[in-house]
Amino acid sequence: MSGSITVPNYSDTNRVPGLYFALDNSKANTAAVTRRVLIIGQMIAGTGVAGVATLSGGYSDAVAKYGAASQCARLVKAYRAIDTQGEVWVLPLADDGEATASKGTFTLSGTATEAGVLPLYVGDQLISVAVSAGDTAVTVAAGVVTAAAGISGLPVSVEASAGMVTLTAINKGLAGNDILLGVALLGTAGGQSIPAGLAVALGQMSGGGANPSTLATALAAQGERIYDLIIHPYSDTGSLTTLETWLNDTSGRWSPMLQLYGHAITAYRGTYGQATAFGLARNDQHATIMPIGDSPSDPLSWAAQIAARTAMSMRTNPALPVTALSLTVMPPTDAGRYSTEQRNSLLYDGLSTFTVDDSGTVNIERLVTTYQTNASGLPDNSYLDIETMLTAEICMQDMRSYLAGQYGGCILVVDGTKISAGAKATTAKLIGKACASRYRWQATQLWVQNADNFAANIVAENAGNGVVKLLMPYDFANQLRIIAGSVQFVKS
Repeated sequence: MSGSITVPNYSDTNRVPGLYFALDNSKANTAAVTRRVLIIGQMIAGTGVAGVATLSGGYSDAVAKYGAASQCARLVKAYRAIDTQGEVWVLPLADDGEATASKGTFTLSGTATEAGVLPLYVGDQLISVAVSAGDTAVTVAAGVVTAAAGISGLPVSVEASAGMVTLTAINKGLAGNDILLGVALLGTAGGQSIPAGLAVALGQMSGGGANPSTLATALAAQGERIYDLIIHPYSDTGSLTTLETWLNDTSGRWSPMLQLYGHAITAYRGTYGQATAFGLARNDQHATIMPIGDSPSDPLSWAAQIAARTAMSMRTNPALPVTALSLTVMPPTDAGRYSTEQRNSLLYDGLSTFTVDDSGTVNIERLVTTYQTNASGLPDNSYLDIETMLTAEICMQDMRSYLAGQYGGCILVVDGTKISAGAKATTAKLIGKACASRYRWQATQLWVQNADNFAANIVAENAGNGVVKLLMPYDFANQLRIIAGSVQFVKS
């Protein structure tokens, strides 16, 4: 009779004498899931195909595929300014056919009475315009067009008529309205000023409308490739709802039938009041949004860099707090920054926060999801922090991979059945014990805690027809965020 030990690919009907060994790797898999980021943005022209995601070869690759001034290329550039190692994919979208382009103006007046440099800003990109004494507004405006033509990746086209410089967003849609125009942002302390005799009036970008309606179709075409983080430049309700549907727990990428996961990250330009109203309208545990005040840097640059810091932290340990990590974006003005009281309020409104140190460096303070209330409409902080979602994803991926390696192709018998050593069979109880063992290993990685409690309370049920159901009482690691102490002093 055949033994209870199963040798892979060996036939028990063999009668030919010999030694037959099979290599079985089912207990040896220690590989981790590849951590991967998806950038979503609009393209202009190039070798890329709208709606088709491809592996990024860096900024020069993005320029060739999508155009230097495209959202895609700008997102890749901002991301790679922080994370130079992670795997990045780019999903380009075409401008919507019904979209309009945002426009803004620099209106120049006067005549320069001294030579100098006129420092104009499109977002955080500087256009330095050489000015000679006696130059009229018309002459300087023409100089703006010439200077802008020498800047690669400027997200606007530039033309002049008389003393007015008109800027038109390269990519159509709402995101163009978030491109901030400025002049002499660094001030005299930073060596910037408007040459005497000239004046500049800013007409901020506006009029852009209709983000790509193809977003849902493009997302649906991504199949089962896993993306841990999804970076995008959209803050309109339609786009955010499309992403929420794609990622949801019921039928989306977080559902038990798909188990693909992912977390969306973007940024929002607005005052404190605008940000509060915006945050209260969202309620998605799979999305993180950072309000940026009046920072000259575009929201897409913020989103890309926040995601880059998150991706690097996640690769090190998903439970590490994503906090006190610097970005290279330009900070808001003093008036445009959120106070401590306001930041605390924003964290209750589903929005993340940042700080600015004395050197002007922007630092992530706390990343939260937009989830605020449960299905009953009651306050719920279970999905508050992004680290909870990242840790949950990695723990579930790890447990799934471990159980697949241990029990793939097994016979399932009732609890208490005597199973011979080496037999390809198991019980629900044994699977539960294996889960407890793997949880202990996850605890050594500091992803989870209280392994004894998990082992004592896990429920493994043979539900019949080859189905084992598990109730796993996970207790994810927390992040140290606050140390509060009373400084009790004495006088002697």
